[in-house]
Amino acid sequence: MTIPIVVVDDDEADRYIVRRIVKEAGIDGRVVEYAAGDEFLAVINDNDRRTREIGNPPPPMLVLLDISMPRMSGFEVLDAIKAGLDEGENDPACMVIMMFSSSNHAEDKAEAYSYAFVKDYIVKPITKGKVREVVAEFYG
Repeated sequence: MTIPIVVVDDDEADRYIVRRIVKEAGIDGRVVEYAAGDEFLAVINDNDRRTREIGNPPPPMLVLLDISMPRMSGFEVLDAIKAGLDEGENDPACMVIMMFSSSNHAEDKAEAYSYAFVKDYIVKPITKGKVREVVAEFYG
């Protein structure tokens, strides 16, 4: 089973690290990258584009979402996803969302976990062990 792993992060180096770690960890995953939150939202809100770029469930896509990005923060992305859930437009079963940030501030973590659909908060850099742990927990 190939897991779609979506990295939403404006930092190309962080996206590269995730690609390398997924490959080195031996995960059967396909990494899809977006440099901005609004780009990611445009894809998940367009079924045809989502199918082409990310794929159709199952399995649910693993989303690593940065907080600090230009144009739209990770929290604004979460707000938009939540609004879609409230309107019945988004299926929470199609995403495993994890915040992926260099911020280790308790306030950021608390805000992230205030969204019921956020499953974890990963402080950068991500490790092979963490990737394996996440995959085992949600896809194992």
